[in-house]
Amino acid sequence: YYITNNLSNVNERRMAQDLITNLDPYNGVCEKYENGKRRMYVILSPEEVAAGKTTCWTELDIQNKGIKNFSPHLWELRHLTALYLNNNKISRLPPEICQLQNLVHLDLSNNKLRSLPVELGDMLKLHDLLLTNNSIRLLPYELGRLFQLTKLELEGNPLTPELLQKSREVNGTQKLLQFLLDTLEAPDSPPDRPWLSVREKTGKHMSFKVMCYNILSDSLAKGTKYGYCPSSALAWDHRKHLIMDQIVSSGADIIALQEVETDKYYNYFLPALKAQGYESCFCPKSRSKTLPEEERKHVDGCAIFFNKTRFGLHKEKFIDYSQLAIANAEGADDMINRVQTKDNIGIVCCLDIKEPSHGTRHNKLVVLNTHINWDPEYSDVKLIQNIMFMNEVETFVKEIKGSYNIPMVVAGDFNSTPDSAVIEFLIKSQISTEHHEFHGLKYHGFLKKANGECLGNKNGSKHFKHGFKLKSCYSEDLMDKLKYTNYTYDFKGILDHIMHSKDSLRTVGVLGGIDVEWLKENKIIGCPNVHYPSDHFPLISELELINPNSR
Repeated sequence: YYITNNLSNVNERRMAQDLITNLDPYNGVCEKYENGKRRMYVILSPEEVAAGKTTCWTELDIQNKGIKNFSPHLWELRHLTALYLNNNKISRLPPEICQLQNLVHLDLSNNKLRSLPVELGDMLKLHDLLLTNNSIRLLPYELGRLFQLTKLELEGNPLTPELLQKSREVNGTQKLLQFLLDTLEAPDSPPDRPWLSVREKTGKHMSFKVMCYNILSDSLAKGTKYGYCPSSALAWDHRKHLIMDQIVSSGADIIALQEVETDKYYNYFLPALKAQGYESCFCPKSRSKTLPEEERKHVDGCAIFFNKTRFGLHKEKFIDYSQLAIANAEGADDMINRVQTKDNIGIVCCLDIKEPSHGTRHNKLVVLNTHINWDPEYSDVKLIQNIMFMNEVETFVKEIKGSYNIPMVVAGDFNSTPDSAVIEFLIKSQISTEHHEFHGLKYHGFLKKANGECLGNKNGSKHFKHGFKLKSCYSEDLMDKLKYTNYTYDFKGILDHIMHSKDSLRTVGVLGGIDVEWLKENKIIGCPNVHYPSDHFPLISELELINPNSR
């Protein structure tokens, strides 16, 4: 069928040629079923097509046909999820097979294959790869990139003893793939990220750099989640040095980190950055309060480090969204069932500015750092957490005798894209009570208590508000250049943000994005990897203090 000119029967050969020139993948009739799925086809008659008869198939069966060669038309069937080429006479698998990017099942057993193309490692959706009873001696290391593969059958091949032994062990497929991935040559180092100037510094006022970085908790950096990453690159002893190099080389005066494990904070980051001239505050997630000491060490949280020659800690406050949800449920079941179960946290610090004000009246800086719930299905929870966060910040600012114009830096992994309701609320200082990301859930009792009376606008709709005027350090055009702050196989986009108060700070420069061409050329499907120690990329912004109305 469809791919061979080696059939002995003239009628079969003519049928194959007809299929090559005429087959529409949605106009075939199934003759054979397996598990309810279609695998063998003939051409619909003109009458059937004219009558509007159609089919949709995703599997193709070409077994037991004596096939030796392939027609290039096969690679056009990119809708296929399963391809059965077993029990033929295939001695060479063309590299073009990688064009079938949707294949989940590929059966090449009982052929005459002597080798496999390295491009097979680009078929990332493969779950089953059957290669039994061929003549394969070596496997390309690129097969290790098939991190979703659950079945790899190799019996009946003259493989090296090392490969055969690994394949026969318990969880042999995963162990063999990990071995191949770990042996695969690492890509060259990526280009440095560019520094993007936004405006010239006046030179009259204090400027400082802020870093925001989710460093990836060690307890989450596992091959089960990041199967595309070599095991050596997931090891903490490898990652911690890369993370520290990024922090120190940034020259940041304020560093907001997320997913810092308690043990790693006290035994690594605290002493290492203290030696670099930083002081800090740290808050683990709320579940640490209920765990035994040994387990508590692995709970992650948020940390703020600051250059002690430029700033001093005036006051700090730890914000536990789970506890706030309990305290302010106001009879709302969704507050208990949805918000309280997520143990995300935030930190707000007031820093004394040690340097002369250089013409500004500012002597304090408020710094916020938070890690918001990750789940896209819980956009309402993200919103509630941010409303609680800003409400607590308002209370904090009042406690330090500050105003809404106090210099403020807001940083964190908000797990929210720039067009999300979370970012809309922060930047526009309000969000509609009817916003679709609330999912129509009834949080009104809590929100009224937490945020005061909901003030209606001119057309009568109501909004939840906060009193600060914030602006992203990355404008829309800079966001386009940034492209990613989170880069995994399943998601690639911007989830991390740095914002600042509009009337007392302005952005003078930001760190640009990762080189996209380097990612493509080296087939980087997700991070971490040997060069990037986290699944997030750090943000860095340089800010300058200003007087009101001097933006």
